[in-house]
Amino acid sequence: MTMKQRLIRIGIALGIILTVIIVFSVWDTTPTWKTADGAYAVTFVDYDGTVLKTIDCTAGEVCTITAPAKPDNKDNGYFTRWNLWESQWSEIDGNVTIKAVYTLDNRLAVIGGREIMFYSVFIMAGIMLALVFGLKEAKRTGLNKDDLIDGFLWIVPIAILGSRLWYVAFEWESFAYGGVWDTILHILGFSTGGDGAQFVGLSGLAIHGAFVFAAVSVTIYCRIRKISVWKVIDLVAVGFVFAQTFGRWGNFLNQEAHGGVIFDYVNGPLSSTQLEAQWSFLRNTLGIPEFIANNMYIIAGTHGSAVEPITAYYHPTFLYELMLNWVGFGVALVLRRLKGIRIGELMPFYLVWYGAVRIFIESMRTDPLVYDLFGLELQAATTTSVLMILGAVTLDLLIRFKWKTGSYGDIPGAFDFNEFRKKAKEPVQP
Repeated sequence: MTMKQRLIRIGIALGIILTVIIVFSVWDTTPTWKTADGAYAVTFVDYDGTVLKTIDCTAGEVCTITAPAKPDNKDNGYFTRWNLWESQWSEIDGNVTIKAVYTLDNRLAVIGGREIMFYSVFIMAGIMLALVFGLKEAKRTGLNKDDLIDGFLWIVPIAILGSRLWYVAFEWESFAYGGVWDTILHILGFSTGGDGAQFVGLSGLAIHGAFVFAAVSVTIYCRIRKISVWKVIDLVAVGFVFAQTFGRWGNFLNQEAHGGVIFDYVNGPLSSTQLEAQWSFLRNTLGIPEFIANNMYIIAGTHGSAVEPITAYYHPTFLYELMLNWVGFGVALVLRRLKGIRIGELMPFYLVWYGAVRIFIESMRTDPLVYDLFGLELQAATTTSVLMILGAVTLDLLIRFKWKTGSYGDIPGAFDFNEFRKKAKEPVQP
């Protein structure tokens, strides 16, 4: 087995293992205690173990437990709750430590005052692993690896630029900044125009823009290099759905791209009982791991009053989309091995799959890109997804009945269901 094959298998395995652990994890930080015979203490501590308050109690007597003031001592994170809900305090009859729970830090590191965000790390990790997968497939499908790497170096920056421009197009009022040059700087990620410009990062990317720019760039590149557009475009499709599963983790840590308030509460502030019910729905009803449920507690107005109208727990739509994308990636891996699938049909599959997934997710999100058309407010992602699905059907019909691009059955490693059925029906030799 080559090093590239090992990297691909390790990357896919880590992604699957991480997702399975995250989704089905039973890890819990709820504290436990042993019933005391005499005196016992209830201790409230901060995230780093600093004691905030200690309450001395006596077994057999009612112990009045009141929490200290909400701490705010963690850099780039805010207090969400105590790891033992207030409704459970009356059950305490032994020594117990109740710890403050904060939101997660969305930074990987801070070097020289410059923040390295998990969002960018996850995106680049997804892109690089998609490239490794593409290089493996290139050998099987007869593509030149050098052509693939050269194209990658050109197309990825164009795709990132496309994702940025797509987002800017639907949020233009947020980027128009003084003169033309200042506006360009703002689009490129600078906080202010002129000599005082400081780069703060590309906050605001749209996957549909990345896809459109990448698809056009791939087509042009393949024409210039005289290589199969359909083989490459299939690699791009599988790579996209794979890379997207990584990017959504960045959205999670940024507390963005989420859904609405759990139970559709509209009036705040919510009581401790209401917050506990929301958290319990995520953790116990949906089975979502505790650290995800905790990080879905979002303070009102974090990304705008319309996006987070009240301080509450919100639906983790990033996770719903991530899991559906993993399923789509698995289906694509199977399709590329079937004899009945034509070269080029993985792209229509991706367009239909992700288009349908995104329409479903957009129905729950509170921060969609919108635009006005003839007085109607439409969601950009939903409109684009509908066009993707319609385009996919048209493209697939052309591939099937007009262009006849060839079959994956002609590529080594294909699986033939008909041959499998024939062998299954053959009598077993004694």
